[in-house]
Amino acid sequence: LHMYDGHYPDSILHLEEAIKIKTTFLEPNHPDLSSILMFIALNQLALERFDECMSSLLGVRRFREDAVGHTHPEIGLILNNIACVHYELGDSKRAESLFQEALDLQREAFTTEPTFLKSVSTLLSNIAFLHAKNGLFPKALIELEGALQIQQEILCDEDNESDAILENIAHIMAIQKMQHGSGNMEEIT
Repeated sequence: LHMYDGHYPDSILHLEEAIKIKTTFLEPNHPDLSSILMFIALNQLALERFDECMSSLLGVRRFREDAVGHTHPEIGLILNNIACVHYELGDSKRAESLFQEALDLQREAFTTEPTFLKSVSTLLSNIAFLHAKNGLFPKALIELEGALQIQQEILCDEDNESDAILENIAHIMAIQKMQHGSGNMEEIT
């Protein structure tokens, strides 16, 4: 509850206590331990404790790779989170490499399960964000179009995911037009 109320330091304390208790009763690779460690990482990310968050995420990766193997789609989700932290730490090259590694894992394990497809769409959106921040707008648009296609055509998007992707596409196209001297922002939007 602390995490959802924005009380991240309290949340971390309780989660760390939960890990101490659970390690007493559970085997070292039990999924509950990596789940708790992931929640700790998310709290650390919210507090912008990026180095601590990275350490926690690397621990999650290690636990889950030991449990499910290094090619399991779940590892792709973890790599996506690690890539986001690398971006926050200012290492765009490493972030891009990890995003690509995560995408490769997702492609190898492709399934039509909705949760999996949503994670692929999120990953594509994160890659698009990185490309856009680096001024690679055509590449960003390609990734966003892939994310949009998953949301609209495969998942028959019922929530606002498609709207957010369309809005991001519109922003990138507007920026491209501005860079090419095609008008002012009021005319474009």
